[in-house]
Amino acid sequence: MDGIGLVLEGGGARGSYQIGACKALKEMGIEFSGVAGTSVGALNGAMIVQDNLEEAYDFWSIISPDKIINFTDEEVQELGHGGIRFAGFSYKINRFKKIIAERGIDIRPLIDLLKSVINEEKIRKSRLDFGIVAFDITSVKPVEVYKEDIPEGKLVDYLIASSTFPGFKPKEIDGRLYADGGIYNVLPINLMSNKGYKNIIAVRTFGIGRRKKFDEKELNITYIAPAENLGPILDFSNERAKINLQLGYYDAIRVFKGLKGKRYYIKPYNDEDFFLEYLMGLSKEKIAKLCKLFGIEKSSSKRVLFEYIIPKIASLLGASENASYEDISIALIEKIADISGVERFKIYDLADLISEITRRYVPVKTDFLNEIPGFLMSIDIVTKINRDKILGSIANELFMDLAGAG
Repeated sequence: MDGIGLVLEGGGARGSYQIGACKALKEMGIEFSGVAGTSVGALNGAMIVQDNLEEAYDFWSIISPDKIINFTDEEVQELGHGGIRFAGFSYKINRFKKIIAERGIDIRPLIDLLKSVINEEKIRKSRLDFGIVAFDITSVKPVEVYKEDIPEGKLVDYLIASSTFPGFKPKEIDGRLYADGGIYNVLPINLMSNKGYKNIIAVRTFGIGRRKKFDEKELNITYIAPAENLGPILDFSNERAKINLQLGYYDAIRVFKGLKGKRYYIKPYNDEDFFLEYLMGLSKEKIAKLCKLFGIEKSSSKRVLFEYIIPKIASLLGASENASYEDISIALIEKIADISGVERFKIYDLADLISEITRRYVPVKTDFLNEIPGFLMSIDIVTKINRDKILGSIANELFMDLAGAG
């Protein structure tokens, strides 16, 4: 099968990330021939198949808990503003569990919304293949179906069934009860491969559920995945959704444009050894200043730089043991950009990002660094506040010369 298959993972409120990613894919001219999804991935997939991506983006942009779940006024008052933003509060969690035990979570607002926005006729007439996953509680069997397998007039019912998250009221279809498809397969790549698709884009949310094993041989799978937590699965707050929309959008561009960084989005540079060559070219004066930051007196050798200082920087950053010089350098630049409050959702040239850091960064007073005993600089007993200040000083010495370069 020629063409690209899109797979959208289940993940509740994290589904906004998928729509952000799909918006970027569309802008980059990447088109799909088929879509498969579980739970919220099935709902988002339906909107894409019926060619309503912009409407889906607009919906996630204005989402709020009351558009998804029907709480009583008393429950909303008890659980606090927003109803389901309860993570971290034991009372709210216990009260939430009680609501589930007593009556199940009522998702009538979501059901009404789907009935108003899903166009079964458009989906059936679409040239795109479409598959979803649900779980039949009555027979205790998974249900993996394509649009042509679903009885006429039942498409919305199957979408609701696929997204009936544990704790929600089960969906009844023709006398059978259905629950969230994530119980069986939260990332249904097999639904696309079974249709013959070899090129697949899978958008992850790391939602709760079982990931069914499948044969990846001969498949070309490109994953778009967040490098950070997308928030609680039931956090349908507008604030969280807007962040995830942007994360998905820029993460998709990162994957397909080869952007550098994990938190920021940095254009790739022409020279693969750029950072190694840059570090090799540091002056003795600069290395001596770095040595002084780590309590090493009267040293300016490159051996100390590469065998001690750079590994220590990696440790302060929490980088992996096999991190490259590029990985460490980018992580350091991103850390200081974050500390300095540099706008995150933007694509930067490296020099422009460093210039923006320079404009915002307030250098640490040298007397602060002098107050940190040398032995603390040589071991990992450094508080977060001190670590950030130390890393800021290191970045200032290492990279500020690059500001405006290029």
